[in-house]
Amino acid sequence: PNANSDKNLWLNMIHKLQKISLLPVVVFCFSKKRCDSCVDGLRSLDLTSSNEKSEIHVFCSQALARLNPGDRQLPQVLRVRELCRRGLGVHHAGLLPIVKEVVEMLFCKGLLKVLFSTETFAMGVNAPARTVVFQSIRKFDGVNFRNLLSGEYTQMAGRAGRRGLDNVGMVVINCGDTVPEESELNTLITGKATMLESQFRLRYNMIVNLLRVEDLSVEDMLKRSFMELHAQRAVKDYSQMLTKGEDVLSRIHALATAMKGRPCGCPCGCTFGDPYLEAYYERAVYVERLTAELHAVIMRSSAAKSLLTAGRVVLLKGQHGIVEPALVLRAHVAPAPKTSGLGRGLTSASEPESKSQFYVLALHRGAVEVSSQSVQPETSNELQGMQGRKKGSSSDDMTMVGWKKGGPSSGDGPPAKPLPHYGFVGETSYVIMLVPSTDILSICKTKCKLDAGEVLERMEPAAVSRAVQCLQKVVEESPNGPAAVTMEEMKLDLDAGNSYMERLNVLEEMAQFKCHRCPKLPEQYALVHNQKKLVSRIRDLQYQVSDAAVQQMPEYHLRVQVLKNTGYIDGEKVVQTKGRIMCELNSCDEMVGSEMIFAGVLTDLEPEEAVALLSALVFQEKTENEPSLVPSLVEASKQMKQIATEAALAQMECGLDLSVEEYIKGALNFGLVEVVYEWAKGTPFADICCLTDVPEGSIVRCIVRLDEVCREVKDAARLMGDSALFLKMQNASERIKRDIVFSASLYIAK
Repeated sequence: PNANSDKNLWLNMIHKLQKISLLPVVVFCFSKKRCDSCVDGLRSLDLTSSNEKSEIHVFCSQALARLNPGDRQLPQVLRVRELCRRGLGVHHAGLLPIVKEVVEMLFCKGLLKVLFSTETFAMGVNAPARTVVFQSIRKFDGVNFRNLLSGEYTQMAGRAGRRGLDNVGMVVINCGDTVPEESELNTLITGKATMLESQFRLRYNMIVNLLRVEDLSVEDMLKRSFMELHAQRAVKDYSQMLTKGEDVLSRIHALATAMKGRPCGCPCGCTFGDPYLEAYYERAVYVERLTAELHAVIMRSSAAKSLLTAGRVVLLKGQHGIVEPALVLRAHVAPAPKTSGLGRGLTSASEPESKSQFYVLALHRGAVEVSSQSVQPETSNELQGMQGRKKGSSSDDMTMVGWKKGGPSSGDGPPAKPLPHYGFVGETSYVIMLVPSTDILSICKTKCKLDAGEVLERMEPAAVSRAVQCLQKVVEESPNGPAAVTMEEMKLDLDAGNSYMERLNVLEEMAQFKCHRCPKLPEQYALVHNQKKLVSRIRDLQYQVSDAAVQQMPEYHLRVQVLKNTGYIDGEKVVQTKGRIMCELNSCDEMVGSEMIFAGVLTDLEPEEAVALLSALVFQEKTENEPSLVPSLVEASKQMKQIATEAALAQMECGLDLSVEEYIKGALNFGLVEVVYEWAKGTPFADICCLTDVPEGSIVRCIVRLDEVCREVKDAARLMGDSALFLKMQNASERIKRDIVFSASLYIAK
């Protein structure tokens, strides 16, 4: 909206609120410029009576009497005083502190009827109003534009309604041209409070200060931070779990020691505790990891899609990772998505390969627990209706994109029995089940002739028997495992091909272990697997209860290394002279400030030049003005930038994640160097405001912080024994502490 429409909007709204006795009102705007532009558009509005004007005049005169005559004529002071005379006010961080206090006190007295303010007015100042108006419910949070959070809305809307005066408070949201959705407003008004997030940050001077204290370590301080609150609450539970886990592990070790060397009763002559079982387990885990890396590449290849058809021999990951041979029956046809129109029944070609499944018949070893493993595979109504179709009939409503059917005799109906289905052919145990493609460890060259429809959909004993016998024969004829499809046949690139060949080599190694086809392998393998899992869990719990689990511990170690490399502490973490100087600097970037002091950047500067240069360490706001500096300050600024660059590089060398440009931008800002230089020389405040586009309030805030930096540098000079720097900082502090910048607060004086 343009200025005229804004002006008419606020005039009409304020007249309406005045008419229905809903003044005073606080209008929340989310930028300083918006506050100023809105209130400046109300030049024709006058909401105070003659008595109120007189009271406002007397109060302002008394409050501003502490300023010198020149400061009383500052444009901002005159502007706000004129606004207050008409019952209007503005409140944001760009105002001079004394001006903000005048506005706050007049509003609390009920003499201001309309106040345009940023959201900071809702924090800390007890100044309720009859009505609250939101200029918008969107704000810029420093990164992007977003809607107000529920907590932010509640904090500002809570200003509506004065205790003892109003039964209810009124809240108005200015929609402009776009009316918010009802769901947005519900979330805004009734949403959950924003979760508290720790803003605790590691700083170098905090680390150095704690290293000087014997009774409190940095690790203890990190644990006590709000960031670690929930983690430290869980440590007690972790400790109890760790004790129980260690007890169970000790009993397992005792049992393993007692059973070691005893025969397990298998025809292979295996014994409990054989060391080869550990080696076999490690290879199985390695194969599983390689499969996870290769899976997506292999399943996307056209070769795999053409190979994984009915009768193909594959090596399958069985229970706990044991390798079992299996026959592919067919791909599992996913249920058709229920969509309308022409797209009905089509599955997406972009479905992740990790979700693809296959019906397989595998040789089985170990116990059969049908009740605990019985799972009905996913089917649709259309699939169930296909059970009575002829073999080879097509389905226009079902398409498994990219996968070929198992042949002309392979149907696509549901299995005859719930899966997994266990059975025996002679003394050989088998299982028919549905497995994810991630369980397929290797695709073999061998292919058995079978009718997948008879095996899966009808489970005819003769067909199942032939399939099991064929698979058994393949295993017996391949003592080192069935030959796998080569890398060239799979059409893999070099990187994937190397991993593929590595996996085949490990599978061949596993096939040479005497336990590979042992009937008792699942039992012994399960013991090793569970023991390894328990050891891994105990290791995790030990980490969770240790100092290493503290979230900021890695950053702490990196920062300690930086301090060692730059000479602030020695190899034993004993604080050196540079470290003691760093402890004194709390109001700026301590690394740049300390290096600047030791480099003697301030030595040859006059007091007004030194304090102007220090302003680069505390000024944080944006400015479009390029300061005009004297030659000595130009040279000193270059030295400061070089020091900041070297500090950034030293931190990056130790592994801290930062960039040189961003670090310099955060540590140094020369936007007010000229302004502070002129102020320290005695230039009136009105004149220095003409040198920059930075608001008056921001200038005052910078100079007040600068006085604190001067005191810190003065204390550092005393520690170093540098009397010249000490006196220079004392002189500089005296030069900037004058007039409106350091005027006493009205809250203290009244």
